[in-house]
This record gives sequence, structure tokens and C-alpha cells, in this order.
Amino acid sequence: MITELIRWAYSVMEYPLALLAAIPLILLIWFLIARKSWVANEELEVKQQKRRVRKWMYVTRALIIILLLIAIASPFVEREKFLEGDPVVHVLIDNSSSMAVFDDYSQQLVSALQRKVNTEVRFIGSGTTSNIGDSILNSLEPHSSVLLLSDGNANAGASLGDVALFAAKINASVNAIKLSPIKNDVGIEVFGPGKTLVDTENTFTVVLSKTGSVGAIPVRVTLDGEIIYDQTTSDAAIQFKRTLTKGVHRIIAEVNVQDFFDQNNKFYKTVRVVDQPKILLLTQKSSPMDELLKQVYLVDISTEIPDDLGDYYAVVVNDMPVGPLDRMSDVLNDFVADGNGLVVFGGQGSYEHGDYRNSLFESMLPVVVGSPEREEGDTAIAIVIDISGSQGSPFGRFASTADFSKAATLDIMRNVKPDTRVAIIAFNTDAYLLSEPSPMFSKKDVEGLIARLKWGGGTNVAAGIMKAVGVLNTVGGSKNVVILSDGKTQGSAQAIEAAKFASNSGVRIYSVGVGPSTDEAFMINIADLTNGIYFRATEESRLNILFGPVDEREVESGRMNLVVLNKNHFITADFEPDATLYGFNQVSPKSAARLLATTSTGEPVLTVWRLGLGRVAAFSVDDGSSWAGSLLSEANSRIITRTLSWVVGDPERKNTAILDASDTRIGEATEITVRSSIPPTAEGVAFYEADDNTYVASVISDAVGFQKVAGVEFAVNHESEFSKVGVSVDLPDVVASSGGKMFNVKDIDAIVDHAKTKAKRLITGRQYVREPFVILAIILLLGEIFIRRLIRKQ
Repeated sequence: MITELIRWAYSVMEYPLALLAAIPLILLIWFLIARKSWVANEELEVKQQKRRVRKWMYVTRALIIILLLIAIASPFVEREKFLEGDPVVHVLIDNSSSMAVFDDYSQQLVSALQRKVNTEVRFIGSGTTSNIGDSILNSLEPHSSVLLLSDGNANAGASLGDVALFAAKINASVNAIKLSPIKNDVGIEVFGPGKTLVDTENTFTVVLSKTGSVGAIPVRVTLDGEIIYDQTTSDAAIQFKRTLTKGVHRIIAEVNVQDFFDQNNKFYKTVRVVDQPKILLLTQKSSPMDELLKQVYLVDISTEIPDDLGDYYAVVVNDMPVGPLDRMSDVLNDFVADGNGLVVFGGQGSYEHGDYRNSLFESMLPVVVGSPEREEGDTAIAIVIDISGSQGSPFGRFASTADFSKAATLDIMRNVKPDTRVAIIAFNTDAYLLSEPSPMFSKKDVEGLIARLKWGGGTNVAAGIMKAVGVLNTVGGSKNVVILSDGKTQGSAQAIEAAKFASNSGVRIYSVGVGPSTDEAFMINIADLTNGIYFRATEESRLNILFGPVDEREVESGRMNLVVLNKNHFITADFEPDATLYGFNQVSPKSAARLLATTSTGEPVLTVWRLGLGRVAAFSVDDGSSWAGSLLSEANSRIITRTLSWVVGDPERKNTAILDASDTRIGEATEITVRSSIPPTAEGVAFYEADDNTYVASVISDAVGFQKVAGVEFAVNHESEFSKVGVSVDLPDVVASSGGKMFNVKDIDAIVDHAKTKAKRLITGRQYVREPFVILAIILLLGEIFIRRLIRKQ
């Protein structure tokens, strides 16, 4: 009650602490009145009359003091009003080479706008440089309107997404004209690994882009001079798979068309194939996983850890008891700390069955043996809902993103365990506690409160996080924040610091990206800082695995599905398993670890962390011999091979001789790395020693094709200006995220009206209400004086 009263006082007064002076001042005045009013040897009737006057003065003087202190506290009401600004349209005309395929509307557009509104014109980009983001930033002003005449394909400077976010913060908008191509053009590129392993199947994708009236396209792809594809196609992408031998291989993809730019009709790519790294498989039994590992790595199998692990990139421990592992724990720990990898598989002879608990070996793992022992109600969640103005955009079947967030919040609340303590917080520029942390079964009328939330105002994610941490610090147990937002926040640096503060307070953040254009990098970052997880809007239901009740029927059946919980890691990115599990080991992730995959009942399956310079992964299922046989299928085995790739790291880091370089483009530098006992030399190239026997140089090429410097081969392609053909598919989303619109060139009136709307400024100011309290105090004082004089005359 007192807290709510203090909040109310600060919400309506500028200096509410002035009211604290009321009590001592009233007591002082009363003391002076009592002292002055006492006179000896007065008549009884006079004394009684003075006593009545004194009582009246006690009341009036106290009221006068209170009224004057209220005036000093400066009560206020907030008033909003619109100011009509001077609308200006900043027209930015893209002058880069890629615009040559579109009709030039610039003169027609500028002339029509200048007749109706103040118009400023700037040319942006030049030749093969499209620094669109930087140019928009230089033109942005608060409450202004920028109109792009561009294809939106930026290849230099600030990203358009970041620029649109900044524009929205200052109530400016980025708009664009819909362009019409007058020339036909086709571009081709090849995507796939630049470095791979011997005897490993690799997937390459040939991507076609086109603009204008282009039909089917003749495409030819060669690998080391051999034709592997030669067809006419209407597909946007073509895939092929190849297993390559050691060495450098050349891929050339080309289209046979007569179009506007011939620079982008041919693409070159190199693939460096290196030897398979050597790994050690520690096992006391035959394993069905052997064949899978041998497809990718050179595998040595042993029952004991050798004294020297120097030749190995990773050690795989398969269902081993702790005895032989603890005896060599120093060797294994040094091996991992030096930058190597460790993968541990469970089973009926490891973890809780292999005495891992409290062992030296367990200290290296990202998990501890045993299920977490928590009392009822030992989990607390603060659900933090973004209700800022950006949440007003339509999202899927919902009228606004805010409506989706409300529905997702209610879904989370309905699916958590009944004894979970849940707090509800909403935020825009400030944060508001809607419901204190209390068990779900005790919540009343919260759903109606959430449904009545209105979106509006700025976005301050830091305020939401700090409010949630403050609320959770009042309770014990596991502390978690679930924040639903598009991540487009003011003061992103403050939000990052708030996430770090949450981590130091033992709070994990689970972020859910909502809205048509979420800043995923930011949302992933605030989750990663606390070892939490980022979920896309379509994955929000995965929170049930973390906080929902266990399906006892599924547990009793002994059949569980494999679920990827965290899709933002190299191991699990773009991986949708279809695997059934029949058992697991009882483990719990450590606080600094990352839980990537679980059973459908929420039991950990794959947990990872970094140890020193190395990486450790713990599978709490077996190698496929009993519980997890479906993990060895072609589709599901990716989780095993990717885990090995992650812990292995660079497959050449232990080689004494390396020749390495990445493919590049005209005018862009590529770094050439040579590891050799003899310093490399090349005409016009300066190498410097970056490490022992490791030399690095930077090279910029001005011709396309395959090139070789100091024995290192790489490909050079056309400038990135010609890579993306036509209007960027991201441009409409960027425009919408800033509050802008896509206009037809003839929509002059609509462009002007939009500029006028943006020029309006909503001013929120305080109107102080001091005078009524001062006047009322004067009236009381004058009334008191009048009554006293009247009584004296009588």
C-alpha cells in the first residue's frame, strides 16, 4: 500500500518529498499557537472563547501548511498536443550501376513533388558502390520523410535494417518508389563449403536471380573441367552433391543469355579439400557409431587414454565408467584446455551408472549427474511483454504484433506448472508490473488485464529487463525471464548491460522474437549473455519443454521424441530431427552450459560448453546401441557429425604446412595464409609473420577468374554490385519497419500526405497546478483572520 502511494505521488508531483515537511511544521505551528494563547487571570468566558478560536486555528493553520506544501511539491497533469511541422521530402536517387536496368523516374518524380512540398534531392551511390544506408543516415532528421529511388541492394556502409530502426526512433520514415525494369538481366552464384574434408559428401547450391521478362535460363556447371549440369531451367536454385579428393577443386557456373550486364553471367568458386582430422574413440565395447565417425574422420579406437594425445583433434568417450577417465583426467583436461574437443556419449555404463557424480571427470563436463532437486514452487518466471508503438504492425493472422504477444503470454501461463510463480510485466519507454510473482493457481483476472493492454510509445528493453530482475530478486529458486519483443529498442547498449546484470543476478533470459521484422541478432545476444535461448515466434511453444508439466503417459510409455530446443547454435541450426528415443541418463546442465536438445519430456539430450580454449559436448543418450538407434539414420546423424565438427574446429590447425585463402571479388581484399618453415615470396605481395612459421598477406585483384599467389589458389568474381539482380526482397520489410510505405511513382499526393503526417509532432508537457492550492490557502488564512476579528469585537 505504501509503495503504491509513493508511486502515485511521483506520478502526479515533481517534488513529492516536500510533503514530508508537513508534520514538523504543523507541530511547530500548533506549539506556537498554544504558547501565545495562554494568559493568566483571564475570565472563564474569555478563556472558553479563546479555546474555541485556538481549535479553529489548529485546523486552519494545518490545512494552510498542507496546501502550501502541495503547491511547493508542484503537482502536474500531462498534456499532449500536436504541432504542425514544416514537411520536407528528402529524395535519394541511387546512382549506382545496378540501377541501369530500371526506368528512370527521377526527373518526373522530383518535378511533381517540388510543386506540392519542400523537396531536397541527393544522389547516392556511384559505380559499383551502393552505400544506401549511410546516405539515408546523412539525410534523416526527426519527423522527416526520406523517399528512396533505389533497388535497395546495399553493398557498403550501414545496414538498411539498422537505419530503419534508427529512423523509427526519431519518428522519421524511410519510403521507397516501386521500380519497373526496362532491361533483362540474369545473375548466377554458387554457394557451398570453401573448405571440406576428404571422402565427405558436400552439397553445393547454384542460385539464379533475374529481372525483367526473362523466361527459362540455360545453365552450365563444370567441376574441374567436367560438365556436371547443362540444362535450361526455370528454377531459382540448383543443387548438386559431390565427394571430392584432396586438393583444390574449381567450380564454374555460367548462364548463356543475352542480357544487360554480362559481368554476372559467370561465377567462379574454389573448394579446398583437406585430410580428415584424427580422433580417438574411447570405448569398452563395439559401437554402431563407428562407421558413421569413420565416414568423416580418421578414427583410432582404444579402451584407455594414451599418455600423448597430441595427434588427435578430439576424443570421443563412449559409455565409459569413471575409473579409467579419472586416472587420466589431467591429460584429458590439458588436451581440451589447449583447444581440442571432447564428446561424451551416455548409456548404461556411464553418468549415474558409471559413478561420474563428484568426480574429476564430471568437472570437465557441461552437466552434473542427477536430476535437479527442486521443491514445489521453486521456479519463478517473469513474462515481459513489449507494448511499444512498433507492436502495432500486423503480424500473421493477428491484427497487431501486440495481440500475438498477448496470446503467447496467455499460452505460456496456461502451460506452465500450476505451482510456478509467474509475474507479468509490460514495457514501452517504462516498465509496469501488472502482476506480482505468485503461483499460477492463485492468479485471478490476469487474463483480462493482459487483454486490455494497449500498444504505444517508445521501446526500452533495458527497462523491461531491469524491472523483471528486480521482481525476481524478491523470490528464491530458479529465476527466468521470458521477453516477447521485436528487439527494436532505444539504447541497445543499455539493454546489453541489463542482460549482463541479469546474468550476474542468476537470471536466465529466454527471448521470443515477435513482429514482422525482428532484430534477431539483438534478441539472440541478450539470451546468450545469460545462457538462455532465443525462440522465433513460431517456436514459442518450446518453452513448454522448459517450464511445462511432464507428460506422465509419455514417460511411462518409454518412447520420447528428440526435440531441438536451441536452433541458434552451429550444431542445431536448420536441423529438424525425426528421432525416437527409448532412454536417457539422469543429468542436469550446469549454469554456464548451453542446452541444445532435449527429449519431448524435457530431459537433456545434448549440452555443450567451452573449457579453456577447447569445446566439450555431452550426449545424455547412448551411441545408438540401445536407446538412440534412430540418431544414426542419414537425416538424424547430422546432430552427431555437426557436434564433432564443432569440437574439432579448424581441421588444419595442427598441420605444419598450410596454403589457404578465401575466394574474393574485384576490388575486395582476401587474406592469404601460408604455414611453412621457409618464408613465402610473391611478386608485388608483402607477407608478414603472424605466428611461428605462419605468414599472412592481403591481396586485392582486378580481374575475374582463378588466381594463384605463392602457391595458394583462389577465385575472383565480379563486384558485389552485380550479385543481386532486381529490387531487394528485403526492401519492403525495411520500409515497413520504419513506418514508411512503398509508393507508385504517380502517388504524389499520397507521398505528400505521408510527409505532412510525419512532420506533425506530438508534444507531451507538464502543466503545473500550483495556483489553486495557493489561492485556497490564502482564502483560508483570510477567513481565519476575519473570524478572529469578528470574535474579538464581540
